[in-house]
Amino acid sequence: MIRKFTFLALGCALIFSLSTVSCKKFSGQSVPAYIRIDSISVESDYYIYGANTSNITDAWVYVDGQIIGCYELPATFPVLKKGLHNVTVYGGICMDGRGAARGPYSFYKPHVYENLNLVEDSIVKLNPVVTYYPINEGVMVGWMEDFETGNGLAPLSQSDTSLFRISGNEAWHSVNSFYSGKVVLPPDSLDFAVASSDELTCHTNLMGEKPLFLEMDYNTNDTIFVGIIYKENYTVVQWPMVKVLPTDTQHDVPQKWKKIYINLGTLMHEHESADYFKVYFTSDLSLAADYEQPDYVHPHKWRYYYFDNLKVLYRQ
Repeated sequence: MIRKFTFLALGCALIFSLSTVSCKKFSGQSVPAYIRIDSISVESDYYIYGANTSNITDAWVYVDGQIIGCYELPATFPVLKKGLHNVTVYGGICMDGRGAARGPYSFYKPHVYENLNLVEDSIVKLNPVVTYYPINEGVMVGWMEDFETGNGLAPLSQSDTSLFRISGNEAWHSVNSFYSGKVVLPPDSLDFAVASSDELTCHTNLMGEKPLFLEMDYNTNDTIFVGIIYKENYTVVQWPMVKVLPTDTQHDVPQKWKKIYINLGTLMHEHESADYFKVYFTSDLSLAADYEQPDYVHPHKWRYYYFDNLKVLYRQ
């Protein structure tokens, strides 16, 4: 999976450069049409896939089945076509929050414009809306926690505190969302570590190296790790995978929510014989080989961590 996304990252730059080559080199058309896409939104069936939060950074655009380019949004780009054509737009993400690992998100179904009229030297503005692929097309929810009916995250033995549900102004709100998860570490305290109460067994349903991702909305003034706990050969292993940076260091209580897509598939594929997996979250950065206490974390500062709309998606 990592190799695939690295290839896509390089391909994105290559495709963009090809799309800006002189128009005279293509099929005799000297004046391009233009497409503008400011953003791509997501529609979601809340009762199946949870909230429709997203962080789509790129548009991957195909015309009549041929890729035209990968464009960081917002974007206006040339298309060396005119007349009626089928235009397909895929929502692209930065995997693990890294700008160097970009690609179409495997779980978003693209928006298809049939018979879109492209006019030379004119701009057509598109407002794509993507959805999750339906269950009958192989997309499954392995675990989900949005804190609306309870709290599916439990403290680990090394944790100095627990995560609890909150509502009101601190929580992330939408039509269906009134509660979030919160962890608070007082000054001079140590660390927290919480994990999904449910054991994830969706790796047993994977065929080959199919994608498996965690989506997460978060709001913090401190760095955290997102990782996997797995049991294999009678041994339980905690494996930190992605270091997630603060969303807001300017306020005592953070006020900026962000969305991240974390690739869990690589590790889970490497341990397909494991009895189970759990997702876990921790402020203990000493787990990293390159551990260095960030400058913005003061020993006398309160640390706040908010979570919402956690979900693990995979393809059968």
